[in-house]
This record gives sequence, C-alpha cells and structure tokens, in this order.
Amino acid sequence: MKKYLLFVILFSCSLLWGQQNEKDKTIIPHIRLKADAKKDRISLRWAVDEPISWQKANKIGFSLKRFTLSRDGKVLPKAEEKDLGIFKPASENEWKKIVEKNDNAAIVAQSLFGDSFEVEMGEKQGKLEGVVNKSQEVEQRFAYALMAADLDFEVAKLAGWAYTDTNVKSNERYLYTVSINTSEGTLLVQKGDALAAVSSNNELPKPLDFIGIFKDKTVTLSWEYLQLRDTYTAYYVEKSQDGASFKSLGDLPVMNMNDNDGRQVQGMTFVDSLAQNTSTFSYRIRGKTIFGDYGPYSDVVSGAGKKNLEATPRISDFIIDENEEIKLEWEFPQEDEKNIASFELLHSETDLQNTYKVIKNKIPVSSRSIITKSLAPSNYYKVQAIGKAGDKRESFSVLAQPNDTTPPETPLQFEGKIDSLGVAHLKWKANTEKDLEGYHIFRGIQKGDELVRLTPQAITKNHFEDKIVLENLNSKVYYYVTATDRRKNQSTPSVILELEKPDKVKPQTPVFTEYKLEDDGKITINWMRSHSDDVEVHQLFRKAKDDADKSWKMIYETKDIKPDYTYTDKEVEADKSYTYYLLAIDKSKLMSDKSQEMTLRSNKIEALSILTNLSGSANRSKKQIELNWKINGKDTGEILVYRQRGSEKPSLWGTLTGAQNFLEDQSIQVGNSYTYLLKPMLKNNQVAKTEKITVEY
Repeated sequence: MKKYLLFVILFSCSLLWGQQNEKDKTIIPHIRLKADAKKDRISLRWAVDEPISWQKANKIGFSLKRFTLSRDGKVLPKAEEKDLGIFKPASENEWKKIVEKNDNAAIVAQSLFGDSFEVEMGEKQGKLEGVVNKSQEVEQRFAYALMAADLDFEVAKLAGWAYTDTNVKSNERYLYTVSINTSEGTLLVQKGDALAAVSSNNELPKPLDFIGIFKDKTVTLSWEYLQLRDTYTAYYVEKSQDGASFKSLGDLPVMNMNDNDGRQVQGMTFVDSLAQNTSTFSYRIRGKTIFGDYGPYSDVVSGAGKKNLEATPRISDFIIDENEEIKLEWEFPQEDEKNIASFELLHSETDLQNTYKVIKNKIPVSSRSIITKSLAPSNYYKVQAIGKAGDKRESFSVLAQPNDTTPPETPLQFEGKIDSLGVAHLKWKANTEKDLEGYHIFRGIQKGDELVRLTPQAITKNHFEDKIVLENLNSKVYYYVTATDRRKNQSTPSVILELEKPDKVKPQTPVFTEYKLEDDGKITINWMRSHSDDVEVHQLFRKAKDDADKSWKMIYETKDIKPDYTYTDKEVEADKSYTYYLLAIDKSKLMSDKSQEMTLRSNKIEALSILTNLSGSANRSKKQIELNWKINGKDTGEILVYRQRGSEKPSLWGTLTGAQNFLEDQSIQVGNSYTYLLKPMLKNNQVAKTEKITVEY
C-alpha cells in the first residue's frame, strides 16, 4: 500500500488547492481557505496555491481574522471584527518532537526546512526516506507538504495552515479571512475568504458506486471520485476474508493526483492481489476529510478470483474443395478441456482488428474440426476457446481463398489538376469487376523516382483528393492509380499523370560576387544567377547615392539563363557613388527578394580585402569541415556564407556575425568536395572581396 501511494506522488503533475495551470501566462497567487462547521467549533484550513509565493508566505506568516456578520438571524449594522492571530510554521525543535512518530509531520518538516533540517527517521519512516530527502525543488516541497497536511489536520496546525475556532455561537454567522502578515513584509497574494456558521448536522456522505472486478488472484476496486472530491481528499481500503472482520490495507491512503491540464478524473481505482482463487474476499472503503474526519463506510463488495484460461487453440490445417467448402482443423490440449465451455468460429474478410464476427458458436469442447462455406473471396478464420469463467482465448488467423489469380483491369482515363489551394483533384473511369475491392493511389515528387502509395486501404470511389505543399521546391507532382480485388490481386499501374503545381514560391535571390572599377570610371559588376529552376528574367537596378532623385532605375535586364553574369555600367560619372541591387523573376511572375545592396564609387578604388588567411580542413574525428580566417577592420556587419557540393549549384549556407572568424560544417558526406564562398557585408556599404575555398572530405 505504501509503495502504491509513493508511485502516485512521484508521477503526478497536479497539486492540491486548485493550483493554476502552469501554462497560464499571468499567475496571481491566492490563499485558498476552507471551513468545516461542527455544533461547537469551526475548523479552518488554508494554503497559498503557487509554490514560490507559498514558500515566501511561510516565512512572513498569515493573519487570520473573523467578522461576525449576523446575530439571531439579523444582519449587524457593522461587522464585528476579531483578530484570531498570526500563524507561522512551528520551530524546528517543535517539529523534532513528532517527526519520529508521524510520517506526515516528517514530510512537512523536510519541505519547510530543506537541507538545514534533516529529519532523523527510524525503521517506521524508512520507506519514505528516499522520497523526502530527494524533495529539493520548491514545486516538490509544495506538493508534498500540502499532501501531507491534508492527511493530518494537527500537522497542518503545526505548519501554520489550520485553526479551530471554539469561541463560536449557534446564533451567529461569520466571515473568516486569511491574508499575508503585512507587519513582516509584503507579498502579492490575494486573501482567502470563507463563510461559516456552527452546525448540528455533521453527517458525511457514503462513498458512491463502489464495485470490485475479480480476476485471477487479483481484484480491481473502483469508486466514484468527482462528486465527493470537495469532501474527501483520501480514501482508506479495508479487506476481510470472513466478511465480518476487516483490516486496513496499510496505513497510507489512496489519493488522486491526476487532475491536471483541465482534465478531471471521474473515478478512482485500486488493485489488490488475492492469495488464492478458492476463497471469497470482501472489501470496503471510507473517505477522510482535510479536517481529519472519517466518513461512513461504503457498501461491501465481495467475490473470489477466477482462474484465467491459459491454453489457446491453434489452427493446424484447412482444406478447400471444388464446391468452395472449407474444412478447418485445430489443436487444443485435452487436459484443458475441463476449463472451457465451448469453441467458437470467427470470420473476417480483412483480418483487421474488430472486424471478426462469430459465425458458429457452442462448438463442443471435444471437437477439433468444422466445415463451413466460403463467405467471401478472402476468408480469415480464427478459433476461439470460451472459458468457464467467461474469458476467451483465440487462435492466430488463417487465410482461406478459393483460387483466383486474375487481377482487375488497369484503370483508364486517369486525369487531374491542382487548384490554387494545393489540392490535387484526381479521377478515372470506374472498373466493373464484381470482386473489385477498390483502388490505390501512388504519388511521387521527382520524375523517374519510385512512386509511394498514399492509401493505406483501398478506396472504393473512382476519384481522390490529395493535399500537397505548394511551398516545396519541386514544381511538378506525379500520380498513378491501380485497381485491386478482394483477393488482393492488383492491376498494372495506370498512365503516370504529371501535374504542374501552382507557383507560390518566389525565386531565390541573385548574389553579387565581385566588381571592378575600370580605369576610365566605368563599373563592372559580376553576380551569380538565382538558382530557382523556373527563373526567366534577371534585373539590375541602380540609383545615384548623392542625387536629389532617390528613385531606383532598372539599368539591365536579361532572359538568358547562365551560371554567372557580367555587366559594365557605362552611364556613370567619375568620383560619384552608386547603389545597386539585383532581382529575379520566375515564369509565374513571382519576384525574388531584393539582393543585398552594393554601393560603389566610380574611380579606381579596389574591392576591400576583409577576410585574409582563409584556410580549411576536414576533421574526420568530429565528422566536420572547419574553416578559419582573419578579419581586417571592425566595420564588418555580417558574413554571408554560400556552399557548393561538387558540381551542384551554390546555395546560402548561413549568415555569420561580423566578428566570427571560423565555421564548422557537420552536414557533409564522405567522398564529396565542398566549395565555400564567404562574402563580408560592411557597415559603410562598401563592397568587400568575396573569398573562396574548396575542401575535400
């Protein structure tokens, strides 16, 4: 029983007193206050519902006040206030007096005092030592402390979280408030309130819907929890072998710690082992409140364990004759016939879970064969043994099919289109075979690749919709369809349908690679093309940096597609600065992002050599390529890195800070060469030289 409770504590996420969900963005701590009225006293329990605030509040203390609201049924003109005191946890010495005898006190003490107060535990407390001593986090301390205080009202008083008001009158009605003790500090925690009046009705409800399910040397007990969760926080289970004298199953209760993320547990369960199946065992439960009161016992549930059926039938053979009659034979230990009531024959057309139906029952326990008719083109059979206790054991399935190896005809008139939302609408002419099971759809994203089946099960309609991702780089999608019959014979594939995706992906941006300031003042610019496959046009734009006219003008456009481009700007003035950027347009008229701007002055200024001593090596022990360089100057804003594997197209690998002088590339494969282009981007918009290096791996 103790092990059971500890398992619940360690693996639960919810906390007592309605702690707020940790996903909430704004958490306002509250003091949660509950009251319990008897005919001569009113008991109070409170706690802060947030771990950090709870820990701080324990040091500051709580202020408890009582307001008398009415007397003899009449509301008072002004509530009568009474200060009931300041409450803090007792000193360590007071805790030491009881922790040896009280497990709940040991838990609360360890949660409050942490490493500065080590609870000395005897043999009785040894089972808790591993849990308590590992409770280092505030959240754990919070959960353990409130759990233990809920189990022992006197421990809650010692912790400064409970009080019993005996100076009460039957003709008065009270409001109790608990707030943070402001005389010793400030803490943003909302106060707790509770209305109460003495009551002569102290009856607690009986646990609801208590049942037991008896199996082989085990019983599973369950009862309703949700309706009484505000009344009982713990339940105690008692057991009897004679139906009269009951003994508690351990001294620790069963508690629910699984209300979290907005979910509420409807019922509670408890599993107990039985010494044997031949005896009758009885159980009862009762609940306990946070104020230490026990409720009445539940109804008693009684029963005996039932031995599970261990032997399983095994279908050993089947024979199909020319009339499609099927004879099934199975094996079953003769010595286990005494444990079963009969056999049943199960049938399914698909062998899928929950598709088997009983087609013959009450087959004698001595039978080992049966003759049945073929019910479908594909017949899956199981033999099931029915135990005398009602449990069942079924054999593995066997497939019995009358001979049929002829596949359906190939689907014809296969066509389709992809709409602007990325849905591929496919259709074809329906097949006419009587034993047709349906169709399977196959899809590929690269021409020549093997197509992958999309339909886990055959579809029966001759049309299909497939959602595709328009943002992927592949511009086409490929489909074919096959037909299959009930014996799983599959037709040859239809024609492969090639569908063009609506273009939603803008092309990659062209990249400046270098420039040259000619002696005569002209500016020659070089750049790499956009590497999107559907690019049709590259454009170069320019504006004069110091002119009053700040508008951009397209000075060059080309529809030629080649790896690199060179353009010489002749319409420039000497010793004047110009800013350039590149743009690419694809066949769907989608434009790339603007390239990095480049500002040049039409004179003999050479490109700045910012990155020097560029070197690279293959580090095979770390499975990576390493590059190192030096940086001249402090005006480098960032470094663009492009990577090219073998003869593939270069692509942007990443962006580094202007101060970084190394990189490590782990996304590499053995047997390849990798070329890196490092482009420094200067804060003053001057163009720096692009450095290039190739490393073999």
